Amino acid sequence: MAQSAHTISGKVTGENQKPLAGATVFVDGSQIATATNSQGKYEITVPGAGSYHLSVKMLGYGITDKDVMLKNQTANLDFTLAVTSIKLHEVKIGSDKAWAKNYAIFKKEFLGTTENARGCEILNPEIINFSTSKGMLYADADDFLVIENKKLGYRIKYLLKTFEHSALAHTAYNGDVVFEELPGTDDQKRQWAKNRLETYKGSMMHFLRSVFTNTTEQEGFVAYKMVSFSDYDTRPVKFDSLVTAIDTSFISLKFKGLYIAYQLDTAATQKAFKAWSKRRGDVTANPADAVHAKYKSQLFPHLKEIIIDASGSVFSGYSLSFLIRGDWTYKRVGDQLPFEYQPPNTSP
Repeated sequence: MAQSAHTISGKVTGENQKPLAGATVFVDGSQIATATNSQGKYEITVPGAGSYHLSVKMLGYGITDKDVMLKNQTANLDFTLAVTSIKLHEVKIGSDKAWAKNYAIFKKEFLGTTENARGCEILNPEIINFSTSKGMLYADADDFLVIENKKLGYRIKYLLKTFEHSALAHTAYNGDVVFEELPGTDDQKRQWAKNRLETYKGSMMHFLRSVFTNTTEQEGFVAYKMVSFSDYDTRPVKFDSLVTAIDTSFISLKFKGLYIAYQLDTAATQKAFKAWSKRRGDVTANPADAVHAKYKSQLFPHLKEIIIDASGSVFSGYSLSFLIRGDWTYKRVGDQLPFEYQPPNTSP
């Protein structure tokens, strides 16, 4: 995936087109961030052609972001920020049981419940604002949430835009994130490298990169076409029929629904398929029982066409592009890797 460096530059202004110095400009999902100079100008270097989501944050101004599909060596992207009032929240004296309860729910649903998630610590939880309505929990924050992921070796700055969780266990959240490497000893760095590789294997990033390079089978993935919201065709998908190359930097993926298995146990699956076929008259039969794999997930597109680049990034982002079900839904902020991550070996 070696690519030549590309640059994105521009200017950040406020009211009356006045340049804003010190605004943070970053690429969502990456380790790329900078600050505007005294003239409000910025310049960032990205790995190459691809889909990038840029965000700008400055105290006293609303968050502004833009998507860019970068094909040429350079691109110009200007931002205008609108003044916003800083919310003044009630100061709580003593313990606040309701806040503590809401925070416990938020931490579980936002970070996840995996081993990586349990290794995360939110350093500034006091900036989170909670509200409830009709069984729904809502949260937002006025500044970056700072999270230390001690399992993967990253400090994460997450700009939380929306979060909602229902008593029925529905959770949805949205925001922009930038990563920094944690300092560590040589032993810690070796362990982080091991943990990152294990996290990458079978992830959505891994899958989409293998789709881009047409190496899904070699990378350990098998996909089946969904024929309904809960049933799928038993014949594996040939991605040649779903993917169209736009150019050397982008592909177009078109499908109605995919059931994706990683590290498939072929012998066990064939046996389960036969048993499952005999139960097809039973409405309680679960087609997922027919696949024996390390991870199993389902993807349904929100768009007619999904544009993917070599890093596995999707133009307009995962949440706006897909409905995700299965194991990938448990991989939340605690299991997120920056798109610069490159494994030493992507074989399953």
